[in-house]
Amino acid sequence: MTAPLSLSTMWARGRYEDLYEFSCDACDWGFTAVEANAFVTSMEALERLAAGPLPLSSLHNPAPNVRVPRGVSAYDLNLGALDEDERLEALSHARSTIDLAARVGARAVVLHMGHIPIGRAREKRINELWHAGQMESDEYFAIQDAVPGIRNGVEALHLERALETLRDLEALARSRGILLGLETRHNLHEMPNVDEMDVMLRVSDPAVVGYWHDTGHAAMQERCGATTHEEWLRRHSGRLIGAHLHDVNSERDHQCPGSGRLDWSMVSRYLPAYAIRVCELGEWNGQECVARAPAFLAHMGVLAPSGVDSQIR
Repeated sequence: MTAPLSLSTMWARGRYEDLYEFSCDACDWGFTAVEANAFVTSMEALERLAAGPLPLSSLHNPAPNVRVPRGVSAYDLNLGALDEDERLEALSHARSTIDLAARVGARAVVLHMGHIPIGRAREKRINELWHAGQMESDEYFAIQDAVPGIRNGVEALHLERALETLRDLEALARSRGILLGLETRHNLHEMPNVDEMDVMLRVSDPAVVGYWHDTGHAAMQERCGATTHEEWLRRHSGRLIGAHLHDVNSERDHQCPGSGRLDWSMVSRYLPAYAIRVCELGEWNGQECVARAPAFLAHMGVLAPSGVDSQIR
């Protein structure tokens, strides 16, 4: 028995003018569904994706990712912002994504629940280092090392705002029949960390809100000296509803499965059969390795049921 496997439109960036063709290719390579990620910037593109041969398993909030009057994309808005105007603007886009998920037949919406601001210069530099493949540079680790001191004293305030947002989204998702997946984040200033995830899951309805594991993000947090990859799974697999599957090498994450250092055998032990599995691969990966991903993940047991139980079905 093998579980279904989606391919995220992250890999489609710069490769397809028509996401209908992306769905066709994913089908030819053995994927059984697709996920719309935050690089999809128009409703027209989403509609073409939904018209393809594969169903939409999930949407990554915000969908579509449009520019907002603040001069940034909706993706950059903070669901845990202390600025109430920004939080409400982010909330509005997330609500629209949930409505859209119900309309196109997706099962879940993946959420980033916010971040503690560390200054635009630091945030920009982290992003630049990621794109440059310098995730093991001294500069990258120096920025991450400064985050706990910045978090101290303000993280509780941001968590309370994020929880307020989650309560609102949970009610809407329940009415629409959509699951909300709270994703493991990449950088240490982003929410939730592993303890904040405990809080968010504890106060939310397990029939609506679950844990969305990101293999590369969890591995990067371990590399930065934070929570180990397995600790994320050990603590939260009982509420796991979905996973972004990608590998990590010396440059960065979002690599093709099997091309990096990830312990796929460990991951496979925690994934329940009903969890939504999504390959979330950077657009720099070659077509050949993307096409091989379903067979590799099946061989590693990632597409087989693990026996881990959960309250979410």
